[in-house]
Amino acid sequence: MRNIIELLESLDGVLKVCRLNPDNILKLIDIESQRGAELVPVFNKGIQECFKRDVTFVIFKKGFFRPPPTPTMLLMFDGEVLGHDIFTLEDKQKFKDDEDVRFLSDDFIIYEDVLHNHNLEKGNEYLVLPPVPFPELDLIENIGDVISSSPSTKGDEYLKEEFGFNQDSSIATIFVSFNFKD
Repeated sequence: MRNIIELLESLDGVLKVCRLNPDNILKLIDIESQRGAELVPVFNKGIQECFKRDVTFVIFKKGFFRPPPTPTMLLMFDGEVLGHDIFTLEDKQKFKDDEDVRFLSDDFIIYEDVLHNHNLEKGNEYLVLPPVPFPELDLIENIGDVISSSPSTKGDEYLKEEFGFNQDSSIATIFVSFNFKD
């Protein structure tokens, strides 16, 4: 386990790595479960999947940390992906040249064909925060099913208080979870 912590701590931008205990996880489940009542409901599937794993670490990061390999936020409508966030200049260029894509902001796109196939006035849109691969741990022996996810703002605030970071807005948190191989 020490080798995993050392690897995570060696990544650019990482300030601290802490293993979550069952009390932390229960508190975070409570915090995240309250998000379904928001104006646009948010379902953090990433956290749900993380907390099903054998081990979950929280990483406190600041400054540069590599962009996620896949979207971290999906705008859904009736079970179909309407749009998602993008991070790299390469993706921005690729989608900029795609006439079936509309930019809602510099880092969020929607798909025109999905947009036109639905009556958005029905109000069935919601956000899903999916589990995201965390390739830095893919080569570690004896572990598998490695994923990451991000907490909500309230979850982030709880973690900062719990682990002594106060409410420093320049620090962000992510979870990294995995299972032990038999």
